[in-house]
Amino acid sequence: MDQISNFFNMIWGIILSFRLNDLIDIILISYIMYKAVLIVRETRATQLFRGFILLIVVAFLAKILNLKTLDFIVNRLFLWGPLIIVVLFQAEFRRILEHAGRAKMGGRLQNFLLSDKNKDKLEKESVIYKISKACEDMSQKKTGAIIIFERKTKLADIIATGVVLNADVSEELVKNLFFKNSPLHDGAVIVRDTKIIAASCFLPKPSKEEYISRVLGARHRAAIGISEISDALVVVVSEETGFISIAENGTIKRHLNRTELVSYLQDGLIFELYEKETKKNKSKRK
Repeated sequence: MDQISNFFNMIWGIILSFRLNDLIDIILISYIMYKAVLIVRETRATQLFRGFILLIVVAFLAKILNLKTLDFIVNRLFLWGPLIIVVLFQAEFRRILEHAGRAKMGGRLQNFLLSDKNKDKLEKESVIYKISKACEDMSQKKTGAIIIFERKTKLADIIATGVVLNADVSEELVKNLFFKNSPLHDGAVIVRDTKIIAASCFLPKPSKEEYISRVLGARHRAAIGISEISDALVVVVSEETGFISIAENGTIKRHLNRTELVSYLQDGLIFELYEKETKKNKSKRK
């Protein structure tokens, strides 16, 4: 109880000593953090920010509740954490600094507020049907393909390894991209909402590749790898067997037909999203 009382006394002391330069300090820090989030929000670094916030909460609770062991561990993480973060996310930090050098003071609040989550449901269904039909045709001709459907985890770092297209989805385009003589056939296609964002993208290897069945080829392993580090849905067409598979959360489901593929993609890209949005709206009304 004494610690809680001391905490509130400390808060009250801060309020009493609050000055104009403190307000300016808060505004500047808030603006810098906002710009940093704005730049990295389409990369996997957003997961790092969530983890960092959680770590701060844990550290606060450990102090208040006098959890000495947990407090010791968290302090060690804070001590070595910055160095680990710089090493693992050097590409994202470089991107932040490059944007900071080019950015205007005006900001991009309007673009930040606009969300792709509210894309028309019918357009997404149309994209699913077109890609599923293309996969069925490629399956019959044994044309290898790997298509990534981006969800909440943005894949800007993966997109950067390929060729940016930002093209409308069509059955013909998908098949042409994976045609054996196409210059972009070797790599993954990334779909964001209703657009083919990029093609010929390179994907990371799975974390435990030695445990994956030898029956699965390079495309299936790449699909598992990207699904381990993101929430993406990854469709694979085997060049050897023509079988259609889908990877999610580090696991893969094989031997899908067109109907099953459409159903799986609808559940993961449309129904799941709209159910969450509906629940959020209901909770806000309450």
